[in-house]
Amino acid sequence: MNNPFTQRQNKLFTAMKEEGISAFLLTMSDDHGSEYIAPHFQTIAYYTGFTGSAATVLFVRKQEKDPTEDKVYLWTDGRYFLQAADELGQSGGILMKQGMKDVPTLEEMVKKLADANNSETPFCLGFDGKLVSAAEVRALKKAVCGKTLKSEKFSVKGDCRLCNEIWEEDKECPRPALSFGKIRELSETYAGASKEQKLTEIRAKMEQEGADALILTDLDEIAWCMNLRGEDIAYHPVFYSFLIITKEKAELFQGTEQSFEGIHSRPYAEFYDALLKLPKEDRIWVDEKAASHQVMELLSTRKDLIKKASPVILMKAVKNETEIRHMKKAHLKDGVALTKWIFSLKKREKEFEDIALDPGLSELSVSDELQSLRSRQEHYIEDSFAPILAFGEHGAIVHYEPTPQTDKALVFGQGEYLLADTGAHYLEGTTDVTRTISLGEPTSKQKQHYTAVLKGHLRLLAATYLDGAPGSSLDQLAREPLYELGLDYRHGTGHGVGYLLSVHEGPNAFRMKHTADNVIKEGMITSDEPGVYLEGEYGIRLESLILSVRKNETEYGTFLGFEPLTMVPFDRESILAEDLSEKERETLNAYHKQVYDSLQEYLTEEEKDWLKAQTKPL
Repeated sequence: MNNPFTQRQNKLFTAMKEEGISAFLLTMSDDHGSEYIAPHFQTIAYYTGFTGSAATVLFVRKQEKDPTEDKVYLWTDGRYFLQAADELGQSGGILMKQGMKDVPTLEEMVKKLADANNSETPFCLGFDGKLVSAAEVRALKKAVCGKTLKSEKFSVKGDCRLCNEIWEEDKECPRPALSFGKIRELSETYAGASKEQKLTEIRAKMEQEGADALILTDLDEIAWCMNLRGEDIAYHPVFYSFLIITKEKAELFQGTEQSFEGIHSRPYAEFYDALLKLPKEDRIWVDEKAASHQVMELLSTRKDLIKKASPVILMKAVKNETEIRHMKKAHLKDGVALTKWIFSLKKREKEFEDIALDPGLSELSVSDELQSLRSRQEHYIEDSFAPILAFGEHGAIVHYEPTPQTDKALVFGQGEYLLADTGAHYLEGTTDVTRTISLGEPTSKQKQHYTAVLKGHLRLLAATYLDGAPGSSLDQLAREPLYELGLDYRHGTGHGVGYLLSVHEGPNAFRMKHTADNVIKEGMITSDEPGVYLEGEYGIRLESLILSVRKNETEYGTFLGFEPLTMVPFDRESILAEDLSEKERETLNAYHKQVYDSLQEYLTEEEKDWLKAQTKPL
């Protein structure tokens, strides 16, 4: 008997045939292009079983003269290769490992399929235009049709809701409703600027561009502009909304009946009609990379659209003095909770140092212990993402999340690693930190790999660079110690972090691929997280958040460096001091001194003694 995933896919392929659709594109997104989405939008999991946070799926229907069968392709990045290979086994989906040699991109695959189409009708690509960005549709058209974006052999149908309709009719697995939670105001005390000040600055930028209206569809941008926070998406304190800013007013389209001073609130569902009712003579500014295909289609009749990045992106990424001051407070609280937690593990590990013994702990139980310690900190709100607690070979799964089905017992005394990638939202800001903890004496191989990851982490932390340097120019610093061992990691070295917003924020990042908007400027907060992952053995990742600060100014420009925000010690038992250069040792010792000095007054005498030993100079 067919499993549920196969049954759902077969229904979709039948509907595609009836609609004349050759391939159906499904993205892991919502109407706002969000990275993290509510259960209502978890359509990829419904059809394929894949539960990671990043994927694109292409359902390819068997053509009349094609000997092959219907196929389901899923693209995801290196964080999820192992997880996707396991979860797709339930549905028969084909894993496409992004960035790997001989693996075609989505654009290349669609072009190949369209070129090979031998049907009398054009190859038709269907999708829900609210869930696919306008930029992605343009890229697909360009790949298949060239610069003209048109071809008699290729067409797109951007108003298809086939995937959603099938799920909505499924009585055995009902689709969760789209819910709208309470919206709360973030006071200027924490935001550092009023919404009126932010709107004034935005309108000044609009005037420079000659724009009469700015359309914002990104949830983080809207929440930041309005100094509002919500609860519509787990771990992501935003609310489903759209925002239209004109010279006279700001119209917020949201799903609650709440009202806010200085904001014209309107029902969420009225947004698309409101786009059509904007004065014809108005010049509209919309971010084509962020806006959906549906939004751009509704605005397509306008002759003079401003299609460029939203001005809010950079405004939000460069933190103001108040945000920075509070972020440091948030990281201090987080450091206290994490250090107490690590100490408790190390203390119990000592009790079992002579024998390999199960102490009755597991990934989930120690995750609960950490969450409990965090929740005792003043102004704690919630975790900033699903905790990654990965013991032993689970650490090699980059974004592994323990579940009751996969929960692994901790064993002390064998030197296995526990990788803990966790974070929290406080009223003072957002944290994201990873530490890899040895539960017993690590092997020489583990120490070599841990030290190589640490070296890369320290080199990036100690970097000096020009204000506005591309993030890609700094990525190499963290990778080089691993390159020397013939190793690498298949994820970015770092990402921007929002202020009580998404734990992943652009445009700043450290990654190999260069993009014009990825620049590192004073006041930005970015993660520093190199790692190494050995399938079936262990994973090591070390992550701290670092703040770009001014170091010097000469005739060559303004030079920046990094200041660490995360205050959590590294695993001293795993460090090969002889492998560290003099500068790396100095950087580590200075960091550990700062950790001890910052945390010691909040710890018990026993915890303080342990931390002092952990952070003493190498």
